[in-house]
Amino acid sequence: MEDEGNDGTYGSVPVTSQAATTSTVVGKAKTFAGLSPKEWAFLVVSILNLLAALGFTGYSLWYVVDKDKENTVDFTFAVLLLINIVFCTFYVVHGLFREREFELYAFIAATLVVVVYCITEYAVNVAGHSNPIKLPRLIVSCALALPNIVLAWMVARDFGFLAFRIVGASEALQLMYRQSAAFSTLLKFDFQVGVSFVVLVLEQGVNLTTLEIVTLSVGLPFSFLWLILGWITMRKEIKPLMWIFIVLGLVGPAYVIYKIVMLFENLEEEQSEKLLIYAVIVAGALELLVHVILLIQAVVVYRNFKKGLKERAFDPTEQTSLLVAAGRR
Repeated sequence: MEDEGNDGTYGSVPVTSQAATTSTVVGKAKTFAGLSPKEWAFLVVSILNLLAALGFTGYSLWYVVDKDKENTVDFTFAVLLLINIVFCTFYVVHGLFREREFELYAFIAATLVVVVYCITEYAVNVAGHSNPIKLPRLIVSCALALPNIVLAWMVARDFGFLAFRIVGASEALQLMYRQSAAFSTLLKFDFQVGVSFVVLVLEQGVNLTTLEIVTLSVGLPFSFLWLILGWITMRKEIKPLMWIFIVLGLVGPAYVIYKIVMLFENLEEEQSEKLLIYAVIVAGALELLVHVILLIQAVVVYRNFKKGLKERAFDPTEQTSLLVAAGRR
């Protein structure tokens, strides 16, 4: 084991004072005092970005509801933006203070999705509908997205101190902890994409069969419970539950594939409706991709069960310190 130096670092990971971290109900987390200048910059820019997005989205929803009730396309995109803002807020707060590298990567992906939404919505010119907020929102979104993404990437690449505090200096445990963090993030991102897909599909309500409406109504609660099942299984390392999780995970893609195939047969629509159909297809394809990666990562996490990670990272009674971590190495 490489010894701790006297310069306040352990290898390439800075070791700060005890006040830099605190214990929470979900584990160790950074305090405001533990944030570096770079992390503060990321937090400030993210808050500005999210507040701007929330303000524009709120105005867009009000405009459609109050003055443009027939413009269902704009309303749908506004709801999608609102959903992504909620998830982005979680990724920023939880990802930064819990040092979840992959949650910041998910934030980057979600930010890009928001920008694409804004560009797409601005590009759609539905006859007789003109929302004055589209162009300012597009400009502000693009202006804030670039520095936000760059800072998120830089901050995520510097993470490592909290993982060292939690699981110690063991490279094997740190790798398993990182793999579990990736799985946890994929659970949330999969749910985010799934919710967006359902919103897009429900917008086509007049074209849905009764069976599809029932399927979608049950699908969201099922997806949320599936997320909880995966999270509990990961933390408790219950092998039979992981197999149940994987098998149940095959249900969602079946409907997504069915819907994509059906939509390809209905592309002879007017411009606005065609755009919405393409949006559903893209969201469905993204959902399938994320879902497959999630199931693969579930197998990776499953193979790490019973190797000591649960006791070090997920046991609420475990009090990990630098001295204990060094002693067990």
